[in-house]
Amino acid sequence: MLDTPRPFKQRLLSLPYLGKIFSVLASIKNTPKTQQRTQQLEQRTQQLEQQLELQRTKMGLLEQQLHERQQIFKLDMARVLARKQDITHDAPAAPLPRPLPNHLDDLYIAFENQFRGSAAEIKQQQAKYLPFLAAMAQNTAEPLKVLDIGCGRGEWLRLLEDYHYQASGLDISQTMVDFCRLEGLKAEQGDALAYLAKQADCSLDVITAFHVIEHLSFEQMVGLFDQCLRVLKAGGKIIFETPNPENLTVGAYSFYLDPTHKNPLPPATVEFIARQRGYQQVDIFRYNPRDEVGEATPLVEQWFRSPVDYAVIAEK
Repeated sequence: MLDTPRPFKQRLLSLPYLGKIFSVLASIKNTPKTQQRTQQLEQRTQQLEQQLELQRTKMGLLEQQLHERQQIFKLDMARVLARKQDITHDAPAAPLPRPLPNHLDDLYIAFENQFRGSAAEIKQQQAKYLPFLAAMAQNTAEPLKVLDIGCGRGEWLRLLEDYHYQASGLDISQTMVDFCRLEGLKAEQGDALAYLAKQADCSLDVITAFHVIEHLSFEQMVGLFDQCLRVLKAGGKIIFETPNPENLTVGAYSFYLDPTHKNPLPPATVEFIARQRGYQQVDIFRYNPRDEVGEATPLVEQWFRSPVDYAVIAEK
């Protein structure tokens, strides 16, 4: 009768001396002193892991603070450049000092930095528009020519350059323009309507303006739509983003946090203007739903949780 094969561990233990070694090791492992030492090592390991995680968190905060200080330094440099230009073009000094022309500009920049969000957050939000440009780029061998009106700190310009589009920015703030230039971005200072009036017909593929049209009067906004239509190539697009007053919290409160805003613009109004001024395809896209605590009734869902921003994307 054949012997039944023994398990591998049992065969190991049957070897000379090896079984005794295993027994000694097992007895050492199970001694109170060894168990206590093992527990101490495990506790120490956990403490070291916690300290390592804490150091990683601190390092992340330090990197964030360093980035913020770099941004502040660049803004300060941009302000110095802007004031240098003011001094260069000023008339002879008056007997009494007057406020610098960009003193309110500095205040508004500080306001935007506090309420609009970090550069990384804005880039993340604006990245959702890249697929629209990618679809257009498939139909041309040349890089898309994009003008960003109200370019601010240049978050969108940086995204466009990352995707190899031919991007330029325009802003009424010389400080913001200098900041963009310090970042290596192409930007000019000027009024949007005056700038567009100097551009050739059918010379741009895309014109963007993020949170700009709510700063304009009705006449200025209509003029902006008209000038963009003239300057765009056939098949070119405008992308205008603005606060969405369909959300009552936006229409009744947060819109007015910015003292330079004119009037809330319902999506239907902006869509109507775009169609009436000659754009062939006009679409409204609503973005950034508002989070509210608790369950929502249909009315709350409609008026308070609706997206806080929308974009009109219109094609020539």
